[in-house]
Amino acid sequence: MTVTQADIETYQRDGVVCLRGVIDGAWIARLREGVEQDLAAPGPDVEIYTKGDDPGLFFNDFDLWRHVPAMKAFAFEGPCAGIAARLMGSKTITFMYDHLFLKEPGTLGLTRWHQDQPYMAVDGWQFCSNWIPLDSIVAATTLEFIRGSHRWKRWFAPFDSMRDGSPHPSKVFERTPDIEAARQDYDIVSWQLEPGDCLFFHGLMVHQGRNNPRLDTRRRTLSHRWLGDDARFILRDPPAEFPKHPTTLRSGEPFRSDPRFPVIIAG
Repeated sequence: MTVTQADIETYQRDGVVCLRGVIDGAWIARLREGVEQDLAAPGPDVEIYTKGDDPGLFFNDFDLWRHVPAMKAFAFEGPCAGIAARLMGSKTITFMYDHLFLKEPGTLGLTRWHQDQPYMAVDGWQFCSNWIPLDSIVAATTLEFIRGSHRWKRWFAPFDSMRDGSPHPSKVFERTPDIEAARQDYDIVSWQLEPGDCLFFHGLMVHQGRNNPRLDTRRRTLSHRWLGDDARFILRDPPAEFPKHPTTLRSGEPFRSDPRFPVIIAG
């Protein structure tokens, strides 16, 4: 597919761009099959956020590419690495990990306002995520972004644990403001999406994931984290949640120095 100059400018200016129809139907079908394989045999880091009598199912799994062949094929051969390179202006692209979000019909779990990069042991500007819907996404189930928030020069602590409600112990990052209480003060954007569409967004974009109150559809989405030329490993205090698996990297080293982070585009 072709990433236009307008797409690049939108990503750089707004921090997020919506690309329509960039993933063909054959890939979507393989990714859906991969989701079912992961549900049947999740990875070692799977997290389920629904509690007790909560309706629906909020299921998250990570590093699917390590145990689901279709997910590995897509990460290595699909279009997203090339798109990330173009949008970020990077000669190289290293793959960090993939992430499945599943919200079954009636799931009320909300992924609150946050930035991705504070969760990551990643220093640098050239770090982005993509968000791929495998089902139709309407306004009630979409992602919302604060346009331009990647340029605020602010880092927000990860929100309280979705598993047990414990606060994040960071003494470096500030706490996320109560955006929901003052939505009118922010430039909030979102899109309705169909399978084949894809969102790309900067690691410091402030965003939230809506729940899935609909009873007639699943909400299956897949994300990938892409590292560009200037991305480096950083040891945070406390240690970042991602990557989930151990690494021998030291602060300041590029992720591509560890073969557990595959180089998809070598430059």
